[in-house]
Amino acid sequence: MRIITDVNRIARGARLGKILVFGSLGFLVAGLVLALRLTQLYYVWLSLACLAIALVTTTIGFAFMNRWVREPRADQALAAGLKGLDERHRLYNYTLPAPHVLLAPNGLFVLTAMGQDGAIRYEGKFHRRFSVTRLLRFLSDEGLGRPFVEGDRQVSALNQLLRQNGIEDVEVQNLVVFYNPRVQLEAIDPPRPVLLPGGLKRLIRAQSKLSLARYRQLQDLFEESTQTRAAARA
Repeated sequence: MRIITDVNRIARGARLGKILVFGSLGFLVAGLVLALRLTQLYYVWLSLACLAIALVTTTIGFAFMNRWVREPRADQALAAGLKGLDERHRLYNYTLPAPHVLLAPNGLFVLTAMGQDGAIRYEGKFHRRFSVTRLLRFLSDEGLGRPFVEGDRQVSALNQLLRQNGIEDVEVQNLVVFYNPRVQLEAIDPPRPVLLPGGLKRLIRAQSKLSLARYRQLQDLFEESTQTRAAARA
């Protein structure tokens, strides 16, 4: 399998996460120092403002750290789950309109990567079991959100690229992948596949094949799009 990853984007995300987390400590210290000078209302408002900024920047910073620093990252976990596939399988990470795209002889897939841990169950809707551990790390814990809505958004973004280049007859399949090694996943009759990275190869191999001409057209398009985005960021 060939893996194409925008490592610069990962590095930027990791750097920004660290800046936000350590910067929030500065606002926290400033807020505490100002709280010691509550003899004037002015200092009260400044202290509250600093503490509020610290809370916001900490939350955002930990979200960046979870996505770009904590390992395995989504790109690493997906690559591990697809390990062993031949060179015709190409995993694009952060180089296309959707974060993770797999082009394979068996089809075109958007892999919606979910990094939450704990007991997660789908039965009509997603449920995540409450735990004391999650409560203790509430600032750094990433919410479950709406995986199918996020998947639809990513598929729509990739479809827009295809339509702009005259490709309208390729179905983009969406797979929701929970990649955290500490997740316990159970999915009952989901409307689309919800799985762990270890189930990716078996599912992909079971799909119908793309024509060779369409596969090569998609490959050329994605290579061109990847190079264009890289040049724009340079």
